Amino acid sequence: MDILVTVDGLKKSFGVHDIFQNVSFTVRQGEKVGLVGVNGSGKTTLLRCLLDPDFADGGSVKFAGDLRLGYVEQGFDDFREETVWQFMQHACPDILNLREKMRQLEEASGRAQGEELQGILDQYARTESRYAHLDGYHYENNIKRVLIGLGYPEETWQWRADKLSGGQKTRLQLAAALVNSPDLLILDEPTNHLDIVMSEWLENYLREFRGGVLVISHDRAFLDNVVEEILEMEGGTLHRFKGNYSRYLEQKEIQVLTQTRAYEAQQEYIARQEAYIRRFKAGIKSKMARGRQSQLDRLERIDAPVQEEEFQLRLPHAAECAEKVIILEHLDVGYPQHLLLQDVDLTLRRGEKVAIIGPNGCGKSTLLKTILQELPPLKGEARIGNRVKIGYFSQSYERLDENQTIMENFLTEYGLTDEQTRRLLGSMMFHGEDVFKVIGTLSGGQKARLVLLKLVLDGANCLLLDEPTNHLDIAAKEAVEAALETFDGTVLLVSHDRYLVNEVAGRIWAVEDGHVTDYKGNYDFYLEERDKNRSQEAAPEILRKEKEPAAKATPAAAAPQTAQPEKKMEKKPEKKPYSPAEAQKLLPQVELKIREYEALQKVLSDKIADPANQQDLETSTKLAEEYAEQSKILDGLMDKWEKLMESLE
Repeated sequence: MDILVTVDGLKKSFGVHDIFQNVSFTVRQGEKVGLVGVNGSGKTTLLRCLLDPDFADGGSVKFAGDLRLGYVEQGFDDFREETVWQFMQHACPDILNLREKMRQLEEASGRAQGEELQGILDQYARTESRYAHLDGYHYENNIKRVLIGLGYPEETWQWRADKLSGGQKTRLQLAAALVNSPDLLILDEPTNHLDIVMSEWLENYLREFRGGVLVISHDRAFLDNVVEEILEMEGGTLHRFKGNYSRYLEQKEIQVLTQTRAYEAQQEYIARQEAYIRRFKAGIKSKMARGRQSQLDRLERIDAPVQEEEFQLRLPHAAECAEKVIILEHLDVGYPQHLLLQDVDLTLRRGEKVAIIGPNGCGKSTLLKTILQELPPLKGEARIGNRVKIGYFSQSYERLDENQTIMENFLTEYGLTDEQTRRLLGSMMFHGEDVFKVIGTLSGGQKARLVLLKLVLDGANCLLLDEPTNHLDIAAKEAVEAALETFDGTVLLVSHDRYLVNEVAGRIWAVEDGHVTDYKGNYDFYLEERDKNRSQEAAPEILRKEKEPAAKATPAAAAPQTAQPEKKMEKKPEKKPYSPAEAQKLLPQVELKIREYEALQKVLSDKIADPANQQDLETSTKLAEEYAEQSKILDGLMDKWEKLMESLE
């Protein structure tokens, strides 16, 4: 495979603090690489060094010649007062600059003569060649194709880009990255703000994407489904692991265990040698003591395993409450002019952990606000049971005053002493002067940790959580999962984090077409049921039963036989499956599909014949299964083609 980018000995520091040292790796054509690490480990800084090598303090970044790069950043700083269409037009400034340069050269050529004219024409030819390489002549058509593919129909192209929701902005950034058919995609938290449906779409797209991918993500399900290698940023160094995120965890566990044992064994050896040196450095064995000291001085020390700081979340014991914690009866949810959910009739019982899932804008957060009585129901009733104390986590962090410092906010709300407040904030990784930071300046992950701490202090027995793990790194997400799994109270959770939902929830409320469907199982169970339902809906209609069997009984045949001669039945002409008009329309489409699958089979045949693939049992088996599946589809297409041809005869 061709190498798209080579990073060699990269380093970056801020003042005396080293972010990372001696970082080296490559990304090749077709490789899907995930970059992981705790918040603050330097992942986004590393991406910035890739995009702007001058930002690094040392080392080199080399991209393949004429490489087309697509980049989706975290956050929405690039959105200005412009339409969706204008935003997309600015996605490739090189094309716009080349257009302007070609226009200027065309004007100049009309005024020039002789050698000057020839020089302008040569320059125009070079510029036009670069413009064609970037596919500038089809730029607007490519924009339309990508926008429609990512769920932006033509009527949305004049919407203000800066007024879109978080999920819509993320999709628009992705569209801007894809419009130039990049060779290498660099993505920084691409699933933030995406709902499950769009996350699954992105996964499918990236799996089929032929270029290279380097992605920062804290979405474990996404990493499991997309990447084939993991780069881990830890303690200022980069480590590479083969496989997806789950495979990385297995390898990491073994690596940490091995390193810990080696480190402890060496420390024990060093302690014994130092004890010997102290005991005999002045006695008869002083020469031997000096020899052992020389050995220690030459010993290459094993680094201690990196221990990243993690916060521990421990939810208090839930107080007793009514068996029925939340009762929803014939509930309509939404706004006077916009009904979101209709006839919701569900009960959440004590100790249950339920996840509400569904696409962005379908009414999940609105349902929570209706339960909390922040919004009135349009119809029906939402009741909270006796002795139920609600703890609410809002994804907009309303409980945090943006103008207060962290310390002020907690002292005001809970009336604790400075010492108690500092100790609690320290458990959430806010140390020293951190407690005097203004809340408005904090990152999303830092704000989330503060709201989670308030849930602990509230002592609620029912938690309503709206995207509690957004902006948290993987270690923090795991801490939240562990706390919710061991919590003996009731949980109603809105989340797009499939891993979290599967680990915590034992019941799924899926918002589908304005209604809530109750699935009594975890997320895996929901997926099985959903796929089963889709298969049933997509299955072709059962062929009509033959109404006239070969020896069909008629009133005459059923009567006692008489001497009348047996009358031969005339054979009716067999009805063709398609009308000539239908066949004429469908035939070109089927023929195109047949050519596509024949081409795919040729590619698979070449791969199966490759000796490198034959040496790998797993790869060769997978290729053989894929070839058999493609053959089955091709056989079906050929059958359909034959029937279409018969209908035209």
